[in-house]
Amino acid sequence: MTDMTFGSKSMQTYTLPVANWLGHAVTTRNAILPAVVVVAALLTAQPSSAQSLTAPSAWTNQRGSTLYVDSVEPNTGKITGHYINRAAGYGCQNLAYPVTGWAYGTAVTFATTWQNPSESCNSITSWTGSLNQGQITTLWQLVVNGSTSTNQITQGADTFSQSMQTNRKSLLLEKQ
Repeated sequence: MTDMTFGSKSMQTYTLPVANWLGHAVTTRNAILPAVVVVAALLTAQPSSAQSLTAPSAWTNQRGSTLYVDSVEPNTGKITGHYINRAAGYGCQNLAYPVTGWAYGTAVTFATTWQNPSESCNSITSWTGSLNQGQITTLWQLVVNGSTSTNQITQGADTFSQSMQTNRKSLLLEKQ
């Protein structure tokens, strides 16, 4: 703390640890402002665990199925990609099916229609959940075309872990 005089007014300048990050000192007539600045900085700081979905990326769940996120539009959060099912007891295995969804901060939702040129499972699955600490934790619902009531909807939970960071670069080594 240092005393400064501006004309007829005497002020005290406080240099706080947060001021070192901001690159300036806080000048005030009383000692309350430094505490307010520190509290405000702590309240507005984003937690280090906050994440958002990035592209390209790949996410594998506990059943061995993989969500490939090809793009996330920065302005809308719209997700595009594909999903490869490897869950035991379900059809449409080991083929890529289109995915559409949205990401909003840590909130994530996506869906696929189990239909492609090779195979159709006559159904739709949607997942909704959140991204936290490198995992997407979701609840899912599967509905078969022709269902007539909500008790015919199959539901469950999946946890996806980032399985690899996809890279569009060539795998060939460059000579140096």
